Amino acid sequence: MEYEPKKTLDEFKKIMVDIRKTIPDHYSAFINEKQHIIKKGAIPEKTKWLLLLIASLSQKCPVCVPRAVEHCLESGWTKEELLEASMVAVLVGGSSVMTYVTLIDKTIEQLKENG
Repeated sequence: MEYEPKKTLDEFKKIMVDIRKTIPDHYSAFINEKQHIIKKGAIPEKTKWLLLLIASLSQKCPVCVPRAVEHCLESGWTKEELLEASMVAVLVGGSSVMTYVTLIDKTIEQLKENG
């Protein structure tokens, strides 16, 4: 299966530069809200990244999945934990979500290759 998480993220970031320049106030508001929600509260930040990964899978977002995987790994989740948790997204979203679960494995492998 052809999927390059780094290439997808690089293209996304490039496009977002134009969006950020076009609507800077709205873009900043979104980023600030995201940062506020992700901060540790009653739920630890580590857990929030895992929740974001599961939501990204359920929503079938090829950009969100690798970003969430990277943050999950940085937060201390293991590959086994990410894949096990991902099966919850499959329960919610059906078997078509399994296609996006493969992006987790691909992203982890690519992150290993790129150091």
